[in-house]
Amino acid sequence: MTDQQQPPQDDALAAKPPASPPGERRIITALFCDVVNSTALAEQLDPEDWTEIMNGAFQILNAPIHRYEGTVNKLMGDAVLAFFGATVGHEDDPQRAVLAGLDIIESIKPYREKVRREHGLDFNVRVGINTGRVVVGQVGSSQAMEHTAMGDAVNVAARMEQTAAPGTVQISGDTYRLVAPLLDVEPLGDIEVKGKREPIPAYRVIGLKAHPGRLRGVRGVSAPLIGRDAQWAKLKDIIARLQAGQGQVACLVGEAGLGKSRMLSELNKYWVDQKYPGRWDTLTGIPYDAARPYGLFQNFARAMFGVDLTDPPPEIHRKIQAYLRGTGAPEPQVALCSVAFERVIAAKVLFEAPAFSAEVIKQDIYDQMKPGFRFSAEKAPMVVVIDDAQWADQASVGLILHLMQLTREVPVLFLCAFRPDRQSPAWTLKQKVETDFRDRYTEIALQPLEADDANALISALLNIADLPAELRQLVLRKADGNPYFVEEIVRTLIEQGVVYETDDKLHWKATAKVEDITIPDTLQALLMARIDRLDREAKSTLQVASVIGRSFYYRILKAISESAIALDKQLGSLQRVELLREAERMPELEYVFKHELARDAAYGSILNRKRRELHQRVAEAIEAMFPDRLEEHAHRLAHHASLAGDNKRALKYYAMAGEAAAALHANAESAMHYAHAIEAAKQLGAANEEIARLEAKRAAQSGS
Repeated sequence: MTDQQQPPQDDALAAKPPASPPGERRIITALFCDVVNSTALAEQLDPEDWTEIMNGAFQILNAPIHRYEGTVNKLMGDAVLAFFGATVGHEDDPQRAVLAGLDIIESIKPYREKVRREHGLDFNVRVGINTGRVVVGQVGSSQAMEHTAMGDAVNVAARMEQTAAPGTVQISGDTYRLVAPLLDVEPLGDIEVKGKREPIPAYRVIGLKAHPGRLRGVRGVSAPLIGRDAQWAKLKDIIARLQAGQGQVACLVGEAGLGKSRMLSELNKYWVDQKYPGRWDTLTGIPYDAARPYGLFQNFARAMFGVDLTDPPPEIHRKIQAYLRGTGAPEPQVALCSVAFERVIAAKVLFEAPAFSAEVIKQDIYDQMKPGFRFSAEKAPMVVVIDDAQWADQASVGLILHLMQLTREVPVLFLCAFRPDRQSPAWTLKQKVETDFRDRYTEIALQPLEADDANALISALLNIADLPAELRQLVLRKADGNPYFVEEIVRTLIEQGVVYETDDKLHWKATAKVEDITIPDTLQALLMARIDRLDREAKSTLQVASVIGRSFYYRILKAISESAIALDKQLGSLQRVELLREAERMPELEYVFKHELARDAAYGSILNRKRRELHQRVAEAIEAMFPDRLEEHAHRLAHHASLAGDNKRALKYYAMAGEAAAALHANAESAMHYAHAIEAAKQLGAANEEIARLEAKRAAQSGS
């Protein structure tokens, strides 16, 4: 993918996103943590001593929350309430919350021992976590106001904490559903929650799985690689050149969900099936590690050497040396690489080695790491994959660029996969390798699937002979050619019972009732994480535009926008970050959301009260701008009036839309409009004669 194919980033995407505007509907993960039996503990001490103990505890409890970029909302005497995704969303907020909870339980252990030793108290904590929809905004009165999240999801998190065993993390079924492939858990059965008709399933988190599964995809259902023949041919050609002894650098670039990781997985399988000799190593970027020096290499090295975060330095040294000797490396090489990897794993050396400057330590790592990679590639061709490189830290990117020099000396392939984000370190890496390794560089661009390929993917995931055409079209329209979007929408269809598995376990069968589906929580989180990176004005413009519809006239948006003066700048920014695109210029300037699900996510974040107000303003703007074309716009006017709760307008325009559709012999559409008109008339308390007249018209169209 060339620079010309990628949109330049804009200041609409801020490096540090501002706080969300007051009043939004969001999916968050709430974490409650409290001190077990705190009342009984506190009464054994002077209040000043207890306060000192809790202040020390809060420092420990808050640190993991901040590390995983959650927000500490309240400190409540003996408890902490934190939110993940309330202020700024991340696509992996449930995972972050669980990791923070596990870190809390682990990091409090030395402090527990200290309190026991100094005060004779059995000090312990427990954590409860739940994911769900809430309203985030200002709550209170003019005398006392706070920014918080309100909703049942917070109450359920509190109940998870109250019923958790001391020293454990307990999560709800809603959180578990989103992170299940990553965790070892103990099912606890259903727990009663006050005010809820049905009990809530709960799970005790034992820890992370040694071999985690995929978070994405439909469980138990797989599909072949579809619509990627050209890209697959390029990857196989790169492997062929590597096996011929040529070092290579390649970048696999595409938006979230287009299948980068899937292609890497298929390529690894191809490597194994062909029985190629040599190493295949994978380094994976993690979003909450993007600011940790050498975080990419730390995670890779810990996994490779079996190093645990709690291992003391002598044990780390022993594990690394044992592994390196097992590769057959000569003793001098073992010594050099051992030092380099130990420094990377314990990156604190950058801050705890006053006798050496950071630059000296960096050069030491560079000089000692490179021979180790050369040694491996000299034995047999070697592949180094850097997946999700958009989340790599700057120090790791620098080291990768240094190691890439080996492609001129030995058969090693550096294959980087990342999203086209010009602000990420991966984009800097791409620009550098395009120049410095031009003679051995290949770029592979992933685009959305063509309609036929997306259709084939749906068929592969849902082998349903009688899948209704309207349901298939719904999935195609919502997914816009994104394979991950297709998979998540299909998963939602299964979870909502729109389709179900037959007894023979070989096919899926569609239920008779086909309805529009809500945006899956996983996609809501992914898309809101992107929208939250916009500056406040651009985000507000996107939300207002979403009320008008997937496509909208510029004049309508300008009429209802609260920041019309800077509207052109904001629309330009939203186009450059590929959330909107210009659809038409004549006869009206018209824009369209690039993805329907992005429009759904923006719309879903608006408070219901604000939505009704905006729908009303849209209806009034259409009336004012097209007074001589009301019949043409009747269906839009009726839609907005209905969602605004303006039943008088809704009745007028649904009836008008019914007449217009009937004149075109669009009988099904006409009957539908009349059905809505009847509902509006009933809401208004219209006379029976009026309702009967509308019912007769609907019946006439239904029978045509």
